Amino acid sequence: MGKLRKQGYNDGKFKEIEYFIKGLRAPIYKLLNFNSKFKFICPICNYRGPFLKKHNRPHAKCPKCGELERARFAKLLLDEIFFKEQSKKMSVLHISPENFLKKSFRKNCKHYVSADLYRTDIDCMFDIQKIPFPNESFDLVFASHVLEYVEDDYRALYEIKRVLKNKGIAILPVPLHHEKTIDFFQRPKNQRIIRETGLDYFDRYKKVFKQVDIHNSDSFESKYNLTIGIHGPKNSQLLNLIPICKV
Repeated sequence: MGKLRKQGYNDGKFKEIEYFIKGLRAPIYKLLNFNSKFKFICPICNYRGPFLKKHNRPHAKCPKCGELERARFAKLLLDEIFFKEQSKKMSVLHISPENFLKKSFRKNCKHYVSADLYRTDIDCMFDIQKIPFPNESFDLVFASHVLEYVEDDYRALYEIKRVLKNKGIAILPVPLHHEKTIDFFQRPKNQRIIRETGLDYFDRYKKVFKQVDIHNSDSFESKYNLTIGIHGPKNSQLLNLIPICKV
C-alpha cells in the first residue's frame, strides 16, 4: 500500500491552507463570470453564483468552499434526516473526512472521530478493514468514495457494521461508473482504486446490513446542481446516489 503515496496521495498536511486559498477565488470568479446564465446555490457555504468546472464536469465545484456534487448532496440529505437535537447525542466515525463535514460533525455531535489510512489531519489513522474500536461504538459511520480503494470490501463492511450501535446507520456512497461493478482483484499500475463501482454495488451492502435505502439527488431542487454531468464525445450524466445502511 506504500505505493499509493508515490502516486500523489494527499496526506492532508496542508489541507487547511489549501481550503483557505481556494476560498479567496470565489469573488473573483463570480465577477469574471457575472453574465453566466448558469448560477447555483451551495448549501454548504451559501455561495450563490456560477460554479467551476471539474475536469470534464461543467458547473461541478463551488468556487468558495471547493466542494463537489456529492458533498452538496450529502449536506442536504444529512440536514433532512437528522435534527439538531438528535445530532447533539450522536457519536460519529468519519472516514476520509470532507472538510465541511468534519467541521460540522465536530461542532454539532457529542463525540466525533475522523480517520484515514494515510492522512495526518485526522484523529485516528487505520485501515477500515480492521477498525480499532469496540463493538457498538458509533451512531453513524460516514465514508464517501472510500470502498472503491479497499481490497477486501466485505471485511470493511462487516467492520463498519460491528462498530455501529443498535439502530445506527452507515452512509457509504461510491462513484457509479457502470451498471455492473468491475473488480480488478489486483490494484492496476498507476491507479489507487481496486474496483470501478457500479449500480449493482449496493447489493453487497444488502448482504451485510438489515436495510439499505437508496437516496437520489433528483429529490432536491436543481438550484443546488447535484447532477453529475459529463462533457465529452458523448455527453452523459452519472447518477448521484447515497445509500443509507441500517443495522
